[in-house]
Amino acid sequence: MTDYNYPSAYQIYPDTPQKSYRLKRLRFWLRSRLHQKHIKLFTQFVNRNPALIPLLNQRPNYSYPLVHRFLDKRFNATQRFQAVCENLTFIPQALAQYSLPPLWEKSIIFGEITDDFELRLNINEHQPMEGFWALELYQKSSQQLVYLLTFGLVNNALLVGVIQGSNQANAKDLMKQLTKQCYGLRPAHLMVESMKLLASVLGYNQLLGIPHKYQNKSRFIQSKRYVVDYDTIFSESGGVLKDYWQLPVVMDKSLERIPSKKRSMYRKRFALLEQIEANIRTAFGIKT
Repeated sequence: MTDYNYPSAYQIYPDTPQKSYRLKRLRFWLRSRLHQKHIKLFTQFVNRNPALIPLLNQRPNYSYPLVHRFLDKRFNATQRFQAVCENLTFIPQALAQYSLPPLWEKSIIFGEITDDFELRLNINEHQPMEGFWALELYQKSSQQLVYLLTFGLVNNALLVGVIQGSNQANAKDLMKQLTKQCYGLRPAHLMVESMKLLASVLGYNQLLGIPHKYQNKSRFIQSKRYVVDYDTIFSESGGVLKDYWQLPVVMDKSLERIPSKKRSMYRKRFALLEQIEANIRTAFGIKT
């Protein structure tokens, strides 16, 4: 197997016929010069874990967070190095326990959550600084990604790094359709609730959310018309703000707090989430 070497600026930012990335290459080069110690340590780490080499060689941008940003803007260079190493390995190790291949070889399909919309566990194919792993909501008929949640591992808990919706022309109508089909559960909250279920199935007692001011900028959506307020989403999802938003992974199915006229809708919503959890367990081969 080919050894891993930290990528060059040209590997991460090759020019295209339409555009030069000279300035981005310069920034990458400067950052790399400032972090030679951690680049050396990271190279040694990867070559001690050769299963990671295909991923990092195929996706040079997965190495960039080491010298720039990863998950949390507050990380210093040493914290970032430790987080990058830990985050590259924890999901492959978890999947191996269920005899599943790493996600860069095959994503995991959790089935339809509602007609035409499918939930998947995948590598982050957009901005790895927001987390290497992603929970994705796909529209099957168009094969379009309509919602994305990226996550990583921090303080022995899963951390949500990004929640983003699609910027396609019909996105607004899609969101309305999804909300109706999910019994009033808006897509952003659906993704958080699904992530809670995934965290629980993987054995974590808590899900964390990145506070808005510490979240790395996403490139999946660049629409100025649509701004994600992470603090509001996490608060409405039962979170308590400390160093991170702390979200429970145990579903509260109590109906006493729900107005009587909405209880039927909430029963259907809870049933939907229970089905998602069952689908996740089935995908991992866990008997319910």
